[in-house]
Amino acid sequence: MNSAATLRASIEVNIPSAFALSRRTQQKTILTGISQIDALTAGIPISALTEICGSSLASSGKTSVLVSLLAHATQKHFCALVDGDDSFGPASAQAAGVNFSRLLWVRCGKTKSRLRPLEQAFKATDMLLQSGGFGLIVADLSSLPERFVRKVPLTTWFRFSRVAEKQPVALVFIEQQPHATSCAGLVLQLKARPAVWSGKLLTQFKLEAEVVRAREKKPSHSTTSDFSLPAQWA
Repeated sequence: MNSAATLRASIEVNIPSAFALSRRTQQKTILTGISQIDALTAGIPISALTEICGSSLASSGKTSVLVSLLAHATQKHFCALVDGDDSFGPASAQAAGVNFSRLLWVRCGKTKSRLRPLEQAFKATDMLLQSGGFGLIVADLSSLPERFVRKVPLTTWFRFSRVAEKQPVALVFIEQQPHATSCAGLVLQLKARPAVWSGKLLTQFKLEAEVVRAREKKPSHSTTSDFSLPAQWA
């Protein structure tokens, strides 16, 4: 028996599991209901922090993805939406199939609280995350001034990420730009492309989705997918 085999045998006697194959637990996800995005990302990861980003200057599809995600998630999970600027449209959400009996809608910025809307949003998200019981928590910060969101310290994102990792919850932030960096398990960037018109009627929005960061591995190059959504969802 050569020296390598002898060493291996000795290690196996003392540490039986030393050379056992370790299989990574399959990541559980919640589908967005938009096939192109789900094919690109395999869904929104559970036990992780996700950022869905897009410009506020043009319809980038953030609202469409949010509504579709809530419509699918509320069929199986209790969900919470922290609405940073009270901009959520319940009528379009109901038309998309959101189950409001399983959705807690927290409206920020409309109360007499001394906290600013961004502070309210983070405080509410933290309380919901700590309380448990939700399969999906979405904090929509996309309508809040970017100059304020940019000032959120990295330690805050890190803490949210660590708490989410210990719970069976998908934690999603809707933003104009990504801020959690390496704390995020998934970063999805949405961009608007030329829309589809029928005469003077806008019928579809053409969008591009790019995976900037994924939990399994960071892509060496951008992974993108083009797709269209009905105008009433944009």
